[in-house]
Amino acid sequence: MGCTLQTQLENAHQIKDVLKKVHTTFKLHDGRKVETLLVYLPCIEDSKTLHDTLFECVRDGILQNFVFSYHEIQKKLGKTSDTAMEDLFDKAVKKLSRHTAKGELGELILFTLLDVYIQAPKLLSKISMKTNPRMPVFGADAVHGQFLDGEFRVYLGESKLHKNFKSAATDATSSIVSAKSKFEDEFLLLDSYLDFPNLTDELEERILEYLDPYNSSLSNRIHSPCFIGFTQPEILFVDEASLLEHYTKLSCQYVGDFFNKAESKSLDIEEVTLLMLPFGCVDELVSEFISYMGIKK
Repeated sequence: MGCTLQTQLENAHQIKDVLKKVHTTFKLHDGRKVETLLVYLPCIEDSKTLHDTLFECVRDGILQNFVFSYHEIQKKLGKTSDTAMEDLFDKAVKKLSRHTAKGELGELILFTLLDVYIQAPKLLSKISMKTNPRMPVFGADAVHGQFLDGEFRVYLGESKLHKNFKSAATDATSSIVSAKSKFEDEFLLLDSYLDFPNLTDELEERILEYLDPYNSSLSNRIHSPCFIGFTQPEILFVDEASLLEHYTKLSCQYVGDFFNKAESKSLDIEEVTLLMLPFGCVDELVSEFISYMGIKK
């Protein structure tokens, strides 16, 4: 019997207006269809993407839901007045640092796309476990899940924010292999900290049984979504139709490069999804993120 896991972000329609989807599909040179999600930020007259609009969404709820588990947030909302989300934002920012902000911004975008577009909720809140904001998150950058055709699929997500897409793809495919090889560590965390909005004792037991690496084969149960944010200012036109045309054309090359590298690492391309988002300059994006969020340390 199937089951739908409830996602954590409640304003998906608003987020989709900021992280907009390109409605296109891709096939490799041999005709095989691959899973992709191309998103982009709307442009303004000076051809700069609307970073502030994205950051406003992050501040209004994405960051809190990225950092903390659903039940941590509900506990805070139940105890505090109208300032609860702002209090959670202040607490969440303290988990971040200037040293780790680039990686955490990529992970935050990956979390958002998996929740909003893939409709796979977060199962672990790793950032909330950090005791030092300068510490990186170990293992997969995101652990999400959903039921598909009655079977449970766990998503071990990887994210890269990089100036160059192809360099990011090289690093990302290696990270995917590493994350899959260490799934036992993720399972031990899931066994202790599994959490999402409509979790019940029965559902928890069922999911852990599906994913137990000690008792069952994990074949076809681990999927690897990979988010790559990259610098590509020349395709960010004021005219949205031109942006979509140039973005889609460029992506044909990038999608092929990514999946070729995935296969060179012996990854099954049917178990990998590529998520892409171009920026005018990744370094400027990260700098603006640090400033807008007020990350001090």
